Amino acid sequence: MADNGGITMLKYNRMLAAIGAGTLLATLAGVPAHAAGTGHRPGGWPGKGPGTGNATFTAMKSKAKGKAAAVCREMTVNGGFELPKLGGRNYQQFDQNAVPGWRTDDPAGKIEIWSAAMGVPARFGSQFAELNATGQGTSIYQDIKTKPNSKIYWSFWIRARSGSAGTSVDTTQIHFGRTPKDDGNVNGVGSAFAYANSSDDARWKRLYGWYKTGPGQTSTRVTLTAVDSASTAPGYGNLVDGLTIVDRPDCM
Repeated sequence: MADNGGITMLKYNRMLAAIGAGTLLATLAGVPAHAAGTGHRPGGWPGKGPGTGNATFTAMKSKAKGKAAAVCREMTVNGGFELPKLGGRNYQQFDQNAVPGWRTDDPAGKIEIWSAAMGVPARFGSQFAELNATGQGTSIYQDIKTKPNSKIYWSFWIRARSGSAGTSVDTTQIHFGRTPKDDGNVNGVGSAFAYANSSDDARWKRLYGWYKTGPGQTSTRVTLTAVDSASTAPGYGNLVDGLTIVDRPDCM
């Protein structure tokens, strides 16, 4: 990365084959959003101690091209929401047990998956998820195996559902923490980043950063949360696609 007058330019960005391989030319802006537990500093991946992180966002500027980094290991399962297949359906609310890799805190236990037939193209593949499956403030999550006291590097894409002009926003959050145990305690060492996406800015945007695990943290929960929806209807908004997590910065 290079810093050019306060604007960071990412010239070479490799994405894993699971969600789209290639080189992405993109302009990175600062973080006009709340970043709890993170420390954004343009031009690198800084941070100290467990639970720290770095995050920012970018809007897609050109089509991906190039080749995948074959040596990179993807830590997530079904990060592009390509399973289960919708077939000819526009969307469906699946029981969480039918969606590989993912779980939800939605009371009904449903995860909503869309196809482009809903009027929004997928960022990768042919499917993506809407976080507000049956109401406001719901989350989907998965647990990944991690090494203690080590950094993992994450990336995913978000988009508002509504394309109408206005001041309403979709606010989407990613949170990392020690996988909860059966004792009911909240997540351990954690870091969160939330981005407020204007409803009239109907583009896919990439959020990315890093997270450092704590001592003994061999399992980490990554959670995507619909904090607010741009729509007055609680079940509308917060579209997500292409979550990828790797253990090497050169794989991003």
